[in-house]
Amino acid sequence: MARSIDSELDGRAVRSLGGGNRLVLHLDDGLLLTIENDFRLRHGTEVEHFYPALGLSPTGALGRLADAAITAAVVTPAGGLQLAFDTGHVLAVAPDPAPGGPAHPWQLSSPTGLLGTGGPDGSFAS
Repeated sequence: MARSIDSELDGRAVRSLGGGNRLVLHLDDGLLLTIENDFRLRHGTEVEHFYPALGLSPTGALGRLADAAITAAVVTPAGGLQLAFDTGHVLAVAPDPAPGGPAHPWQLSSPTGLLGTGGPDGSFAS
């Protein structure tokens, strides 16, 4: 039986964040969630849009994710990713963009290597 993204991420805390041309969430147990595609961060009625290709810094609203715990994780039918946090924030990663964008909108890895990435059928494939 294939594992789900929720079983991999549920309850894990964000220990630190990295920026630049991608957002990197350093999670418990050495897991890394790397987001290279455009994403939104929602909290209540506030929504911020982020475009990693233009560069980003994990400050402001993104910085509030430090020490937050993931309460739900879902791969969308198109291969995007939605994460809910105990802070009330929801991070939504768009699926693969038009040609010329990143090879994978997001990837989850462990210290031993790639665990998986979202597929276009909504699967969590490694």
